[in-house]
Amino acid sequence: MTEKVITTYLELTDKDRFNPKDGYLEKLDIREVSPEPYLNAVLFAGVGMPWRWYSRLGWTMDEWETHFADHDVATYLCFSDSNLVGYYELEFDGVSSAEIRFLGLFPQHMGKGLGGMMLSHAVRGAREKGVSRVWLHTCTKDADAALANYIARGFRVFKTKEADEDLPGKEEMINRMNQFIGSYIDRFGTGR
Repeated sequence: MTEKVITTYLELTDKDRFNPKDGYLEKLDIREVSPEPYLNAVLFAGVGMPWRWYSRLGWTMDEWETHFADHDVATYLCFSDSNLVGYYELEFDGVSSAEIRFLGLFPQHMGKGLGGMMLSHAVRGAREKGVSRVWLHTCTKDADAALANYIARGFRVFKTKEADEDLPGKEEMINRMNQFIGSYIDRFGTGR
């Protein structure tokens, strides 16, 4: 189904503008893990399906592996009270910039202030790896609080884009995820 989608691109370049969410170092336990196709696909689907993140749902194991081989990606798991609550991916350009490619909470953990804390960790983590610019994009399909969260942390809008997008429905989203699972089974299935 075709829907009008407004995408907003934001960046944080001035260290003095960064406004981390209170308690982010104490409340969340963030762990960097090696990008792994199955893990990243499950995280992407679990966090993104309610918002119809579809860009990677149809990827096969080979496409995931190629992406990680061709890009400098770091994956972070976010825990609160020993529960996995969300994840984020940073993609580095190799010089001075990192994109927060994906950042989100599992739906049952939303509305608790954790998104701002996770975003604060993402900015801090990117800066610790030496980048001066952290950027991301959000759109009108994302959670209502997303854009306000980014602005509250100090991000500034540098571009907006409006376009008609052909968004997959529920059944197509499931079919795309099943395609990945099928490629995983083809590669690693035991044949039982």
